[in-house]
Amino acid sequence: MVLDKGWEYRWGDSPMVEGVPEWTRPEDKGQWRAIDFPSNPPGREGRENVWYRTTLPEGNWRDPVLYIFSIDLIAEVYVDGKRIYHYGEFDAEGKGAFAGWPWHMITLPAHSAGKPIYFRVFSNYLDIGLWGEVKVMERMSLLEQIIGDSIEGLIVGGFSILIALLALVFALMQTGWRTFVAVALYSVATAGMVISKSPANLLLLYKPLFWDYVGAVGYFLMPAAMALLLEQWFNSPVKRLYNWVWKFHLLFTAGALVLCLGGWAELSHIYPVFDAVFALTLVMLFVPTLGLFASASYDQRAIILAYAVLSILLLLDMGVAHGVLPWGQVPVAWGALLFSLSVVVIALRFFARSQRMLQEMNILLEQQVQERTEELKKLSYEDPLTGLKNRRYFDEVMAREVALAARQRRPLSLLICDIDKFKDFNDTYGHTAGDEALRRVACKMRESFRQTDIACRYGGEEFVIIMPDASSEDALKRAEELRRAVSMDSVVIDGQTLEPVTLSAGIASWPENVSEADSLLTSADKALYSAKRSGRDRVVSVQLVE
Repeated sequence: MVLDKGWEYRWGDSPMVEGVPEWTRPEDKGQWRAIDFPSNPPGREGRENVWYRTTLPEGNWRDPVLYIFSIDLIAEVYVDGKRIYHYGEFDAEGKGAFAGWPWHMITLPAHSAGKPIYFRVFSNYLDIGLWGEVKVMERMSLLEQIIGDSIEGLIVGGFSILIALLALVFALMQTGWRTFVAVALYSVATAGMVISKSPANLLLLYKPLFWDYVGAVGYFLMPAAMALLLEQWFNSPVKRLYNWVWKFHLLFTAGALVLCLGGWAELSHIYPVFDAVFALTLVMLFVPTLGLFASASYDQRAIILAYAVLSILLLLDMGVAHGVLPWGQVPVAWGALLFSLSVVVIALRFFARSQRMLQEMNILLEQQVQERTEELKKLSYEDPLTGLKNRRYFDEVMAREVALAARQRRPLSLLICDIDKFKDFNDTYGHTAGDEALRRVACKMRESFRQTDIACRYGGEEFVIIMPDASSEDALKRAEELRRAVSMDSVVIDGQTLEPVTLSAGIASWPENVSEADSLLTSADKALYSAKRSGRDRVVSVQLVE
């Protein structure tokens, strides 16, 4: 649900009383002013601190999070006077250092629907506040969106890396190595720029400032690479201009890195300067190049047109970034890819002997990009042997089910079981038979329990099942059904029927026989050990243990 209404702002920073901002207290009578979106309120006049607030929407959320596309620059978030999130560190004066421009996933506390939410923001940047999308959604839905939004960047970035590798190979093999060095530089710059903008990179490595530096280097190198390419393809009076531009931007990139890494400047302050220079560079390069269009070859015209598309997209992206245009995601990656493809196609026309090598490496990298994208989509919550959910999934879901049961006063049961004397079975028949036994037990679990029950492989030969809305009697009945089904089943390996395996299980139910829902797993585990001590092949409820 998009938060696009009811926003208010207040310049300055709230006094703190015992760690609680006074401006978040219900009795606070300070003047808040309405604003359409929590960004760049009127009358800034050099101010660097501002507060925003709105009301969280009502809704039946299972695992709600607040998604913010970006924040300029650092922020704290409060609900009921408690800080629920912070990005960056505020000092005693309410200021802080630039920490990067990531997307934000803020876990909303239980019972926060319909309550005011407050944002404390500091920024010494051109913009101050939130930026892009701001909405409440389910955590898993947000992760799916993040991965979906990243596919484009991963594909374009992967393809650009492929082009860079091929260009370097060709540079070593061919006499026209300068052209391929220029292609490699442009492709590396494109890859750094688009991959750094792929939201999924924070799922792989949560280092926002690192990714911002990767993106900055790629972005700052872009005009240098473009001018270097034009210098190779156009032998004209403006060739000296191309040479001057790429050398200047290489020096700019190096100088910016030295200043930022040395602590003399913040990366956020370099961007506005670079954007102004880059916009001027695009015009300086395009106008004289366009004048060559009439006398240019078909290949050169293709480059000019691709350059025009990329330049327009880059200028639109700058306009969005600086608030000149309304927010939206400009497909710069595809414009960069179009320009790359134009250059590559022309290069291949000159160097047809290397075409087979290009195709083979292209296929290899595309497969790697596809495999990596599939890994990001899957998020690996499944046990590959049994097809059940794994322990990581159990840990996340169990915490949520316990909270839901406690909040809604609904019963919750937990069953934990393992295969009796599984080591002996493995030693006797081998690991192939052991794996088949595990698969058979998993199959019987699916048949014995409801679709709403959550069966997971906890580890080794141990399984755990979460049963929402199940009483102790219901859980015991289904556990006995599972135990009988497993003991009557057979493991068949290479046509040979092996001895059946048996299960021991422990059950705990809240609130019937466990006082605290958080102790369900511990209590069920005690019941399991009691079943083992009592002779195995049986189900023991925690009430019999206690």
